[in-house]
Amino acid sequence: MRHAPGNRTTADPVAAHISPVIFNDYDSILMPSLPYYRELTAVEKDLFVRRLNSLMDTRQFHFIGMEASRGPTVLVSAVTIQISFGLKKFMLPYFRDIFIMPDAYHLKGAGELYIGHVSPKGIYISWRHFQEGFAIPNDGVTVAYHELAHAIHHENFIEETGIDWDFREDFARLPHIFGPVLSASIKEHKSYLRGYAFTNFFEFWAVSVEAFFEDPQGMKDNLPKLHKILSEVLNQDPLRSPKVLSTSDEKP
Repeated sequence: MRHAPGNRTTADPVAAHISPVIFNDYDSILMPSLPYYRELTAVEKDLFVRRLNSLMDTRQFHFIGMEASRGPTVLVSAVTIQISFGLKKFMLPYFRDIFIMPDAYHLKGAGELYIGHVSPKGIYISWRHFQEGFAIPNDGVTVAYHELAHAIHHENFIEETGIDWDFREDFARLPHIFGPVLSASIKEHKSYLRGYAFTNFFEFWAVSVEAFFEDPQGMKDNLPKLHKILSEVLNQDPLRSPKVLSTSDEKP
């Protein structure tokens, strides 16, 4: 459900225009690497790049064990814009620090290796696994989608950065479908979603977002109710063109 423009949720600021030079710089990185961006209309690409440019001005990138480069900063930020593309609030002001590691990594006190996680200190991503997520299509595993889904959820349940009430209202419907999907997976000994989705509700959300963007047609065919709810939570459908379901008061 989308509220009337300007009802309770204020759009994050975005420049009305950017220069062709800036647009082409981003476009040259996004076109070969982000399938979602390639499918956007010209109007959507313009809005996407303007949002991306605004977001990157607010981020601090930390490269741990690897050389800093522009590609990872743009692409990690672009996935944030992709997931939040239907939302008015897309800046994620709580998560200003992004940590990029070359490969899987250990956390203090944890035995297993991590390929990404979200903490109060920031968002952590293994660059190798970020790239693998987009290199292998339709497997439902993309660490960038997974971790940024966690970040967007967290962002909208803390008061200090401002809550997107449209997101919150639609998100409240998700727990009602978690139980039936879990029960069906137990009964049938299989599930369209990978098993990690059933660790807890928060992982169900993050894994569902992975599948929603990686294989939207597969989700619609196998879990149509989940696909519908996620489309409403994120106010977009990757199967559509244009992708955003209802427009906000932000002018493209």
